[in-house]
Order: sequence, then structure tokens, then C-alpha cells
Amino acid sequence: MLMEQLALLLCAGIPLLSAVASLRNQPHIETHLESLRLVERRLRGGESFTICLEAGFPGLPGYVAQLAAAGEATGRLGQALQDAVAQMKYDLAVRQDMRNSLTYPLILMLAGATAVLFIFIVVVPRFSAMLKGKLDQLPFISRAVIELGVALNEAKLAVFLLALGLLVGGMFLWRDQRVRKKLRELLDRLPLIGEWLLETELARWATMLSTLLLNGVDLIRALHFARETVYLDRLYQRLGNVTKLVRTGKPLSEAISSQEIFTPTAISLIQVGEASGALASLLKSMADLYNNAAQQRMKRFLIMLEPISILFIGTVIGGIVAAIMLAITSVNQVSL
Repeated sequence: MLMEQLALLLCAGIPLLSAVASLRNQPHIETHLESLRLVERRLRGGESFTICLEAGFPGLPGYVAQLAAAGEATGRLGQALQDAVAQMKYDLAVRQDMRNSLTYPLILMLAGATAVLFIFIVVVPRFSAMLKGKLDQLPFISRAVIELGVALNEAKLAVFLLALGLLVGGMFLWRDQRVRKKLRELLDRLPLIGEWLLETELARWATMLSTLLLNGVDLIRALHFARETVYLDRLYQRLGNVTKLVRTGKPLSEAISSQEIFTPTAISLIQVGEASGALASLLKSMADLYNNAAQQRMKRFLIMLEPISILFIGTVIGGIVAAIMLAITSVNQVSL
């Protein structure tokens, strides 16, 4: 919201320093008040807006500063910030869609895990009292379930502390960029998820490259800046090769074709864009194609995830119930 308001003020012709100063009076930006004061103070000191923005808001995506620098260079800072805001909205929408789509499967898995723990900790130990000292005469699966339930019941505090430790540790590790990078690399190797991640990253790259070109950034710099928005290692390396090939004089379509990671349709769109001089707009069309493909792939993954979760939980709970029922049917064969 803050960046969007600043972009609107600049597009309306308000001088940069006055626009930043006027934002400090907005009631909803109290948490960013000190950052705005820092930006204003450094602007008054003669520093560029890009440097001031990076100093005052270090948590912003890297492409915001890149677009701001391009806007300063071309005299279209307001429009450049509007493009940055549009990209931020897109990224936020993707994250929200993922969270919303994964909410039901996560709740399902959590409910299933809770049910399994309840059966193991509460139900199974009570049943085991009936067969105390006679477990050796029961079938293996029944004996294993009952012994595991008794062990979990006796170590309830340890189980709770372990679960709490895993939760806190997972939240702590998630904040580590190296851990998140390793996780992305692991997910990238999976059949369906890896393709979805690749298409999402290609869409982001194409959108960023299109936006930079529309804001007057030359192709080599735009390729470099757009590459910095990519997180997958395999794509990052190949886009680096694309930049090197374009720097040597090869057309962009030929450079990306040599990396064997873009679809024929995407390559055709870039070829048409180069021939017609409308590369930026056709890159945006390419980004839309990848976005649509990524959304469809994510929907297919989620459609598969829900029944798989139900089958997994049902199998676990059904196995426990079957083990207990098998023990009950064996009671008549056990001398109590």
C-alpha cells in the first residue's frame, strides 16, 4: 500500500521529496514511520531514491530497487514503482493461493494425526490391560500396536515436548534462507511439483524482464536483473548462460532455445517479439502462458493430494482398528 500510494503521488506530478514527506501523515503507516523518515532524511542529503529505498526498506523484494533505478534513469519513477507494485501483488496472490489451497489437506493431516495419537495414547492402553501378560500369544500386528500405544501413553510428556520442539524448530529453520533453498532444491526434483515450480519461476522471470524492458532498461541489464528474481538453481544457471550468449551478440530467442528449458511456444513468441519490435509485450504474453500452466498443474496436484491424504490417514487408522479387532477375535484363544 505504501509503495502504491507513493507511485500514485509521483504519477500525479508531486515532487519525490514532497511525496515521501506526505506519506508520513498517513494513519496506517505507523509501523513504517521510521523507515520513511530515514528515506526522507537521506533524500535531503542528496542520495538517489534507489539507495534511500534500499536503506529504509531492506525487506522489499530486490526487483523493487531494480525498477526504481530504471525509473530514475529514464525519468519514469512513478510508472516504474507502479510496475513494481503490480509484481508485488502478483507474488502475494501466488502465495495466498498456495496457502488457501493447502489449508484443507493440512487440516486433514493434522486431524488424522490427532486421531491416531488419541487412539494410541487413550484407547489402546486401556485395551492392553485386558491382555496384560498375554501379549506374546497375540498376532504380531496386534502386539506391535498395543506395545506402541502403551509406550506412548507412558511417555506422553516426552511426546508432547518432542512435537513442540519439532514445531518450534521447523519455524526457526524456515526463516533460514539456506534451509529454504535446500527445500526448494528437494521439491524441484519431484515429478509434478518440480514442473510447477519451474513454470512459476519462468512466469516471474518473463514478467520481470517485460517490465524492465518497458521501463527503458537495456536487454543485457534487464536479463541480469530479471535473473535475480529466480530462486531455482537449475534455472538460475541456465538464465546466466542466456545472458552470456546475448552479450556475445546472439538473439534472445536463439540463446534461450540453446538452454532446452523453454517450451517451443515460448521460443516462438520471443522470435515474433524480436522480429516485430514488441518483445516486451510478447514476453508478458509468455508469462501469462506459464502462469496458466502453473495454475493448472497446481490444481492437478491438489486434486491428487486430497484423496492421497484421506487414503493415507484411513489406512493408518484402519490398520490400528484392524489390529485391535484381530486381538479381540484372538481373546477366545488366550487363557485370561
